[in-house]
Amino acid sequence: MKAFGDEDTIFEDMDVLNPNEQTYQPESLPEREVELDQIHSALRPATMGSTPLNLIVYGQSGQGKTVGIRLKTDQLQEYADGSEMDLTVVHIRCKGMDGSYHVLTHLVKRLREKRFGPGEELPSGHQRKTLLNMVIENLEKIGGTVIVVLDEIDAIGDDDYILYELPRSNPDGVRLSLIGITNDLQFRENLDADVRSSLGEDEVRFEPYDADQLRNILARRAVGALRDTYFEDNIEDYQYLRSEILSDDTIPLAAALGAQDTGDAREAIRLLFRATRFADDRGESTVTEEHVREARNFLETKAIESGIQTLPNQRMLALMAVTYHGIHGDTPVTTTPIYTQYKTFCEYVDVNVLSNRRFRDRLNDLADTNVLNKRQGRGRGDENQYSLAVDLDTALENLPKESERLGDVAKILREQGGVAGN
Repeated sequence: MKAFGDEDTIFEDMDVLNPNEQTYQPESLPEREVELDQIHSALRPATMGSTPLNLIVYGQSGQGKTVGIRLKTDQLQEYADGSEMDLTVVHIRCKGMDGSYHVLTHLVKRLREKRFGPGEELPSGHQRKTLLNMVIENLEKIGGTVIVVLDEIDAIGDDDYILYELPRSNPDGVRLSLIGITNDLQFRENLDADVRSSLGEDEVRFEPYDADQLRNILARRAVGALRDTYFEDNIEDYQYLRSEILSDDTIPLAAALGAQDTGDAREAIRLLFRATRFADDRGESTVTEEHVREARNFLETKAIESGIQTLPNQRMLALMAVTYHGIHGDTPVTTTPIYTQYKTFCEYVDVNVLSNRRFRDRLNDLADTNVLNKRQGRGRGDENQYSLAVDLDTALENLPKESERLGDVAKILREQGGVAGN
């Protein structure tokens, strides 16, 4: 058994290569100078005694949106601290909040913490209008320029009450700006016209990173994270990277795979981090292309397993129906027999049965997330065919536990597939 502290490591500071935003945040985004300048332009009125513009920031996951907003609001806060400007910045992460009500409760809590310090509790038992009034009251107590950042704002779905009311609230003595950050590129178009007109005073769009940009991002992370890794002449460009830890192909491959998939910097960093951990855990002194490919397979498998485990009930039952046919060796299988088996499972666990059309949508959702393979019907009237895109054992092992609502169906499938329950 390994003992802590007895092992050599190729890491200098592992946190720098950790993709978790709570563990490490970069101090600059050289690849996003254009977008940062656009954010700067929206915030600049605050330095002139005016109200910063309301702003929507778009872009897929891992494009630097949240970091960019934090860099510019931190810079503005630094300016305010050195001048007579009265500035308060409040960040709310909306993930997991399914409507305006929950966002308002967290905003009240955060504003109270700005006034009284940490430890404030979430308000409960109030109407939305009351919560809005509580927000306005706290804003007026704080005063000055207040910037409210709502990250992952699309989590609120169609309930845009806060987005309509807050920009129009006009609290006394407050210059209020609202910044929404979203991964949903269609978010603004789905808003009510009145909300669009007030919230979308300015917009910034973060496009996916290309392979060259990801190489430079990974190189900067590697220099901070790994031993014997540095930039020659202090030029932070991959071409000037020198490392006794990384083989020549390691960063280019990780960047190419990241650009090929989504252009997501966080995913590219996660790939290099996992590859480096594989090498370090084995006591190897060099991170190679093979480590990167192994890391990609590992992360893809983990992502699929996590995706299966967190499926909503209707998608899970659709997957279970396809899995049933996979166990019995008759896949790919058309929609009709899958739907028949799905209805049997629904009746068994007392779940509402979707219409045939809506059920097909759930199958297509599973195909879009690479849990199922889909073979398109060739002509009019020909049904699509579906099969598992993952190993049968992987699907069975990640179905619900016996203690969960759909666990009885999962137990039957595991028994039929010869896999032990959990």
